[in-house]
Amino acid sequence: MSLFDSVGFDYPWLLCLLPLVLVRRRSARYVLLPLTGVTTLPRTFRQKLIWLPRSLGTAAIALLIFAASSPHFGASRITDETRGIAIEIVVDRSSSMSLTDMLYRGRPTARLDVVRDVAKNFLKRRSGDTIGLIAFAAKPQNLSPLVSHRETMLARALDSLEVAHGMEDSTAIGDAVALAAARLRLTEQARALSFRNKIIILLTDGQENDGAKTAAEAGRLAAAWDVHIYCVGIRPVSEGQDRDDAMFVGLSSLSASTRGLSVMASDGAGLARFFDAIDRLEPNRIPAESLSGGWSAGPLAILLAFVFTCVRIALRETWLRVAP
Repeated sequence: MSLFDSVGFDYPWLLCLLPLVLVRRRSARYVLLPLTGVTTLPRTFRQKLIWLPRSLGTAAIALLIFAASSPHFGASRITDETRGIAIEIVVDRSSSMSLTDMLYRGRPTARLDVVRDVAKNFLKRRSGDTIGLIAFAAKPQNLSPLVSHRETMLARALDSLEVAHGMEDSTAIGDAVALAAARLRLTEQARALSFRNKIIILLTDGQENDGAKTAAEAGRLAAAWDVHIYCVGIRPVSEGQDRDDAMFVGLSSLSASTRGLSVMASDGAGLARFFDAIDRLEPNRIPAESLSGGWSAGPLAILLAFVFTCVRIALRETWLRVAP
């Protein structure tokens, strides 16, 4: 890769002034009188270069604008992660997530397919955040590490989700939430930074029935590390008032312990409203970027502008001086 393959500007909008400088016109300073009977003489070398001082002045101004835009060659852009939010999306992949009973876009759809689609739409709105993905059934599974927003990579990870079968088919909410909280904590420590906020988004359609850690224990762990948990219970069809209430109470207790939010969603629209609520409670602010490495062309442009100006003044006051 050559040096010019990666060029960046801290203030690129200043380059919009360049066309105004290059097309500026010189106002008329002379009145040409028609002469008759005068033999036309050939132009001297000095007359042919009479345009040079003005062009040097224009070039000097253009170089100063270029320098003011703070150009960098061979530099890489570094994202300020401390202004973004760290998000772990935790998705239930138990066999019940394959049930085709969730209304989405006017037709019954598999629960996991609805989760995939709505989550992808959410990712499109979270540019600048650091996002990871965990799936769980009997055990949590890391599908994507916590990385600065990579929508395509995360979408592929969501598409790779498959429901669990056999011995894997259970719901270990506590283990999954504890893993997500630990990954958020360790990422901060490894990068020696502090995110503006850390959240876990838990999407599940069942009650906890497996795992080494309980959801309550995981909630206390997340609270100690200042991680907020947002839970959505997917329940398109009632499994009985007692089971529905138990699910809601369990998720509400988990989210309340971390100053989060818990809702129940019966269809795709309800799930979309849940993610909309997260956007309002945890607004996305695209973090600032800075240029790192390479070399700055600003000082060189200023030096050239100074040289051009000196040459222009010297020519205007000596060899190419014109009468007013």
